[in-house]
Amino acid sequence: MKDTTVKASMASAVDDCAQAIDESWQRRVGVKHDMPVTSPGFREITYGSDTYKATLALRHRILREPLGLNLWHENLSVEIDQRHFTLWQQSASLDAGGQKQVELVACLVIVPKSPGCVKLRQMAVNDRYQRQGLGQRLIALVEAVLVGEGVELIELHARESAVGFYQTSGYQRVGPPFTEVGLPHQCMTKIIHNNVGKTL
Repeated sequence: MKDTTVKASMASAVDDCAQAIDESWQRRVGVKHDMPVTSPGFREITYGSDTYKATLALRHRILREPLGLNLWHENLSVEIDQRHFTLWQQSASLDAGGQKQVELVACLVIVPKSPGCVKLRQMAVNDRYQRQGLGQRLIALVEAVLVGEGVELIELHARESAVGFYQTSGYQRVGPPFTEVGLPHQCMTKIIHNNVGKTL
């Protein structure tokens, strides 16, 4: 009974946190709101928008929930200065009008580090679409955008279980493994100015 009460309290706290974040976004001045996604494709989205909140739900489900962590407890306000890229695809589900819905299949965040260098983080692929090459496709599309802006180097912290995934996209191990969010990680980098689009 006690465990049930504690879980209910935690769920309520998470709901309150999500509501508070939602209300703060609604009050935020100058934040653009993305148009609803109605067709498949690659998009850069806006912090605080409904599409951004869809990426949070995916990131929480894929990257945090399996570890017993909650993305909503993290300081998401820092992401206002970061870039958010997404890949959308038609799903088998139909909307109320009988039309096929468009579903978020993958997302990632890019953090500016220094001139010519960025960090890739929070890469998540919808579990219903994994092992179909969509994660590599999103990375390649993002690399094409970045190289056009003069970025030459991407760095990232890969979970040990995801190292092979990033190696497929041309990333290489740098330095010794380390622990992050309770899991072994590996720093990886890729020079993109002459490698962009290799996985498109």
